[in-house]
Amino acid sequence: MGPPDFTESPIPDWNRFQKDFEDFYFLETGRNRASVMIIENGGEEIGCLCYACFHLKPGRAELDIWLKSRIYCGKGFGTAALIQLINYLSSARDIGKFIIRPSEKNLRAIAAYEKSGFIRAADKKKAVSEYLLEEYINLYGNGDYGFKGTAVLIKE
Repeated sequence: MGPPDFTESPIPDWNRFQKDFEDFYFLETGRNRASVMIIENGGEEIGCLCYACFHLKPGRAELDIWLKSRIYCGKGFGTAALIQLINYLSSARDIGKFIIRPSEKNLRAIAAYEKSGFIRAADKKKAVSEYLLEEYINLYGNGDYGFKGTAVLIKE
């Protein structure tokens, strides 16, 4: 996110972060709705990973991941974190369908998601409607980068 590659999605300041991530993301009691987790490598915090279910149909989760620097890309950290999260959600939360929606321009991320077993949705609009609850389609349906700029990948 952020310039120079993703000017349409600026890096959030603290106020935006607080608005986008409600308290339940960080509370044990909110784990059925969503959660944010830190990705560590050798004790160093190198990124974060989150899932959200509150806006989706049952048995589904939307995933997102950020690495704090490009130096951590291409080393398998993101792929490993996604696989661990999917395994956790499958076993502990009985979730079997996953969606992730990066920027179409983020080819490196898309390749990593495909290594994790995600496939591009042939029909983005149909895939989003199969995941999101009707009342959240207008709010979240277009993704963070607009409908054309957002890739839709699923794993079932």
